[in-house]
Amino acid sequence: MTRAFACIASLLTLIVAFSAPGPARAAGSANPNPAASPSDYQQFVAGLTPQSGLFTLWRKDGKVYFELTKDQLDTDFIETSTPETGMGGLGVAPGNPYFQLARIMRFSRQDNNVVITFPNTSFVAPDGSPSALAISQNFPPSVLAVEPLAATDPATGSVVIDASPFLGDVSDIQDGIRGISTDPQSQYHLDRGKSLFGVSKAFTDNVILEAVQTWTTDLPDPSVDNLIDPRNFQLKMKYNIARAPASGSYMPRIADDRVGYYPNILLNYEANLTRERQLRYIVRWDVRPSDPSKGLSPAIHPMVYYLSDTIPFEYRQPIKDALLTWNKAFEKVGISGAVEVRNQPSDPSWDPDDINVNVVHWLTQAYNGGYAQAGTVWDPRTGQILKTSIVIDADLVHFSGLTIQDYIAPTIDSRTQDAPFSDENRYGLEARASAAFGMYALAAMGTPLSQSQMLTYAQNYLKAIVLHESGHEWGLQHNFVASEAYSAEQLQSRAFTSRFGIVNSVMEYTPVNLWPRGESQGMLFQTLLGPYDYYVIHWGYARIPGAATPQAEVPTLSQWAQVWQQPKYRFAMDEDVQWGNGHAIDPRVNQFDLSNDNIGWCGAQLSIADDLIGKISSRFTSPGSTHDAQQQAFGAAWRVISRCVSFANHYVAGEYISRAHVGDPGAPLPLTAVSRSDARRAFDLLDRRLLGASAFSYPAQTLRQMVYTEWVTDFPQPQWAYNPPLRHDVPVATIAESLQAATLSRLFQPTMLQRLDDLSLKYAAGSTMSLADLFAWTQSSVFGDLRSGGAPSEIHRSVQQWYAHLLAGLVLSPAAGTPYDAQSLARAELVDLQSELNAARTRGGNDALTAAHLANLQVLVDRTLNAQITMPAPG
Repeated sequence: MTRAFACIASLLTLIVAFSAPGPARAAGSANPNPAASPSDYQQFVAGLTPQSGLFTLWRKDGKVYFELTKDQLDTDFIETSTPETGMGGLGVAPGNPYFQLARIMRFSRQDNNVVITFPNTSFVAPDGSPSALAISQNFPPSVLAVEPLAATDPATGSVVIDASPFLGDVSDIQDGIRGISTDPQSQYHLDRGKSLFGVSKAFTDNVILEAVQTWTTDLPDPSVDNLIDPRNFQLKMKYNIARAPASGSYMPRIADDRVGYYPNILLNYEANLTRERQLRYIVRWDVRPSDPSKGLSPAIHPMVYYLSDTIPFEYRQPIKDALLTWNKAFEKVGISGAVEVRNQPSDPSWDPDDINVNVVHWLTQAYNGGYAQAGTVWDPRTGQILKTSIVIDADLVHFSGLTIQDYIAPTIDSRTQDAPFSDENRYGLEARASAAFGMYALAAMGTPLSQSQMLTYAQNYLKAIVLHESGHEWGLQHNFVASEAYSAEQLQSRAFTSRFGIVNSVMEYTPVNLWPRGESQGMLFQTLLGPYDYYVIHWGYARIPGAATPQAEVPTLSQWAQVWQQPKYRFAMDEDVQWGNGHAIDPRVNQFDLSNDNIGWCGAQLSIADDLIGKISSRFTSPGSTHDAQQQAFGAAWRVISRCVSFANHYVAGEYISRAHVGDPGAPLPLTAVSRSDARRAFDLLDRRLLGASAFSYPAQTLRQMVYTEWVTDFPQPQWAYNPPLRHDVPVATIAESLQAATLSRLFQPTMLQRLDDLSLKYAAGSTMSLADLFAWTQSSVFGDLRSGGAPSEIHRSVQQWYAHLLAGLVLSPAAGTPYDAQSLARAELVDLQSELNAARTRGGNDALTAAHLANLQVLVDRTLNAQITMPAPG
């Protein structure tokens, strides 16, 4: 749901593992089968039935053989490796498109052998140049196998070789599954003796080999007993070898950082006088007008989608409509019928493994939790897309089935997880949570959706998601600044949103567009293309007359890209939302926010969430019903609260960043300050909703009603059947404290403190938030109630303890990279806190718990300030 092309941190290890070929048989090793003589061919094929296609495949004695024609030797093919089966979430997932990173494969004859190699195509230079010679000498190919000839046909020059190398660990799965065992001595390895070929298929432009592999360990690890057999498990791998596009049949287009296409990156060793060697071609489908000189003309090589017959009937039309919507953008560049959508044919010869078939799949899985994902295979030499697919998990449209456990984790700006599909699941969960929030909020406002309205609501929601995923199939990256293009007033206008949408691009992660009762209401979902989508398709696919080379297109492309500074054409990608590690800096760039004032928008959303929580007891109770809807409605509101807390903390140390190039019209400096007043406004939201004494105050009766339905049984149950939380009630204090801790951890990490301290070097004093402001504002929010007396709540006591320990840590054992200024301010705040605590304890009148809490804080502060530590000299 996704970005199907971007390298996410959770999958880096596996992607590398699946991209790096490992030899199935060591090059040059002895083979027990001697090379066959030319007279053996007729004897070899006697009685066998060929599978005719790109290669002729022969099956004999449990083996699969390739027959390669003379002109297929020393020719480029494109190979991808995809798991067909998974391991229950332990690292390898079935059909994961991230593992479809394509690579070039060649078959070369040497005497009576065929050498199967993966040439290194990442380094380029003009053919015949000295640089090309140097590349050939310095970047050798990877060798998969040296395979003796099984037979030769003297009449045609064809050769037959055993495909058994593909039973080996071609994609280095061993590294990919290394983490499933906690015992280094019980790692899994491939058992070639228990591996065999499954299905093989031959099509006109590709062949498919299925390898059924057995992975084993001699020392079982008890930690995996309940997940897979601790001795052996079976994994199916699908190898797809396809015809590579002919040289010169497609002209690549050079990427621009101001426009959101995924780049296919090469290193150009002829670029000796340029600033960088990287040559970035955009990833795109090769669709062109049949006659560019005649305005709108039929498409050559349209993208044809087939709808799987597993898609429920009620969702086929919105999926089809979403896919066909892209035709509107291509018509603007003179291409008619760029997209076609067909139902899966009943023809038994039709097969989704055909490289020329693009399929929308519908999955019904018990554990994935709802996601959608675009899968794309492209030529690594040029970036030309060869095959696309979209996978939709059925749970994606089951947003009313979310439980409180789904809503509360992760809480804020989490780092990318290590589980497969983690990014897609996170997007899917946020999209489902937003749809659920809209559903519950409408009911709380007194306008619940009827059964027919609910279906329309789900169909529009699904259409928006498919629009997003199909955008990836055209090569488009995410655009996480797209929500900043429109004002709140425009978003509340039905007329405006019906024409322009609720964000300027479907490549944004977009929440439901809902406003408080009494205000105008625009469209709920992004069901049409935005201005950026038309612009980006024009930039990537419009023909540039007279440009015969990629380099000749660059001046025009650069001129087109000068519009970045205009809000409706801006682009910001995944790296711009890496908030968890302090990398991201522009608070305009977020996921699941709306309007050009996301703090103001959050005010409206928090108002809706508060109203929803306040009406849980009245709107979601009916005689005979369970209490599940009440806790689910609370969870949907909670997700909005935690998301808005996240947006607010992005303003701390924030700066607006521009991708505009020097000389672009209206371009500012690359960095512009977030004003101190805007930062203060954002921090005020943190004060009210997260850190202050009144945060997280909910009606006691509501808290007593929110429980899950218990289904007690003595029989063992799978997780999908029965997965109760640890507690019967909603642990409000625990989840609130988790959100507080996550936010403070991010705000006070060394990178954030450094950035905030450095603002004084770039901007006039007082114009931006300062490091001193962070400490002063947080201290006031967390400990401001000490002067007023009274008993702080459990949640507020927790954040006071947490923040006091954070200050103590900054003084006694600051993390590497913590600025000295931050350490000084932390000590100063502890001195002030010491005085406040003395006064609060002297006043007396505290209950036992409050007195104990204050005494504990006093001890922590006194010991920190009086600690005698030996500091090493700065290194």
